[in-house]
Amino acid sequence: MPTQSLSSAYTTHTQLHTLEPHLADQVAAAVSNSTRPNTLRAYQSDLRAYGAWCEGNGLQALPATPDTVAAYLADQAAHGGPQQRGLKVSTLRRHLATISKAHQLAGYTHERNPAQSELVTHTLKGLQNDKGAAPDQAPPMTPDQLDAVVLAISTVVPAGYGRDERADLVGLRDRALLLVGWSAALRRSELAQLRWGQVSWEAGGAQLQLMGSKTDKENAGQPVPVAAEPDSVACPLEALRAWREACSARGYWKHDRWHDGAGDDRPVFPAINKHGHLGEAMTPQSVGVIISERAAAVGLHGYTGHSLRRGLIQAAYLAGKSDSEIMQTSRHRSVNMLRTYQGSAGLVERAASRGLRTAR
Repeated sequence: MPTQSLSSAYTTHTQLHTLEPHLADQVAAAVSNSTRPNTLRAYQSDLRAYGAWCEGNGLQALPATPDTVAAYLADQAAHGGPQQRGLKVSTLRRHLATISKAHQLAGYTHERNPAQSELVTHTLKGLQNDKGAAPDQAPPMTPDQLDAVVLAISTVVPAGYGRDERADLVGLRDRALLLVGWSAALRRSELAQLRWGQVSWEAGGAQLQLMGSKTDKENAGQPVPVAAEPDSVACPLEALRAWREACSARGYWKHDRWHDGAGDDRPVFPAINKHGHLGEAMTPQSVGVIISERAAAVGLHGYTGHSLRRGLIQAAYLAGKSDSEIMQTSRHRSVNMLRTYQGSAGLVERAASRGLRTAR
């Protein structure tokens, strides 16, 4: 089956030809909107890879046989990826979920879905035993590391060439992005999607009304607190206000579609070009690059967009915050998932043997 027709499983349904065209379009749009944009892009990328592999090996992609899906997983485990070094087990699971979903949307469910066959299940388990399944996790950014990163960011452009000293918009934006992202345990996509109309200023802090987050399946919105920290090295609320005031002082945000209040759809963290002009919202990938580069500037290499979220969760855990308090900010739906973020933080301090033996 050609790759294009396979990829269309995420925007159309093989049974939609029985409906009137306008109804088929509505159903196709609903199916596409049921998946988060980032997830949809990952699915589409996986489908292209799977479709190309099947085409190159003369195999049918949809509907596929269990043998085909099992062979694809085994081959990708050994030779997949940009450098053909093999895909991680977590990535193989995502590919399998993509193939399974494509078959479901095409009407191949339950025993007709090769991705759910016993052969494929045992193949994936065997690959997991062979490769190991320890997840690659971003290193958490500790409070001290966060302070070091933000203090290294310049927020002023020195006077020169006939110009007075002025605010450094990139520095102010990145400083606010790091502090708010860490304090609210935000994902890259949530920082990129945040709008000023979702920020409610309150006494002692602010509340972010996040929309379309990963764990917000109903898209009902999730309130997230950001506490003011006036006694800290850098307060997230002060940084956010300074960033907004600098933008206003430069005369931006006069476009007719932008306005103050709850309906303000201006991106909190927009792209900034080399001339200092604000643009549209950044992509999640751009947010990740900023976090990595700002961390590397103070010698913290290997830190990613997820380091902020993991850093806040682990710091709160070590400070004795309860699971419910942490989950109110992190928005995890289960304590088990929260535990994966806490990792080995405080493991030695919590050793079961501590304090059990008689003192000398």
